[in-house]
Amino acid sequence: MIKHNIILYISLLFPIICLSQLNKKDTEGRRDGKWKVNFEGTNKPKFEGTFEHGKRIGEFKFYKRGFYEYPSAIMDFGKGNDTVSVTYYTQQGKPISKGKMLDKEREGKWIYFHKDSDSIMMSEIYKDDQLNGLQVTYFPNSQIAEKTLYKNGEKEGESLIYSEKGQLMKKLQYHQGELNGHAIYYNSSGEKMMEGDYSMGEKTGSWKYYKDGKLDEEKEF
Repeated sequence: MIKHNIILYISLLFPIICLSQLNKKDTEGRRDGKWKVNFEGTNKPKFEGTFEHGKRIGEFKFYKRGFYEYPSAIMDFGKGNDTVSVTYYTQQGKPISKGKMLDKEREGKWIYFHKDSDSIMMSEIYKDDQLNGLQVTYFPNSQIAEKTLYKNGEKEGESLIYSEKGQLMKKLQYHQGELNGHAIYYNSSGEKMMEGDYSMGEKTGSWKYYKDGKLDEEKEF
């Protein structure tokens, strides 16, 4: 009986001990150690993670009000650097996107996933929260749908668009987000349908139109 009472006392005391280790501050009033903060007026978590004298370190879990089974975001704060690894999740715990942030801006490679799937939908390169580099989009079957270069948030350079079976459908050129330069359009069999040049979004010069893979007509713009 005495042993049973001791076990009961320890079991009741354990949550109190655990709670006493949370949400502490250092001598300068900065958050320090493990913290768990609930949404106001509830006992449901808003976020949980570890501070070291006011600075986030390691893994932090963030929750969306009304959905507490899975975190809406997990951020890993690297010790000794300002880069944060971030993964966003659906309400069912499936990943939406992941990448790195610097000063709350996307930086480097980001990956986005198809809905309710682990298959990649898109990969992008960011600098200062703007697209800079190759963006690759994928069909659900993992075939490449599009490869387009970006600079300072706008399409710049070559853009290739494919069918779900891997056939090249469009070969385009961009400058400052506008179609600019030579363009070729193909049918599903890989035969040319038309080709010509763009100048800042407008057709220019001689355009060629094909039928059954052979030149059928030319138009001047």
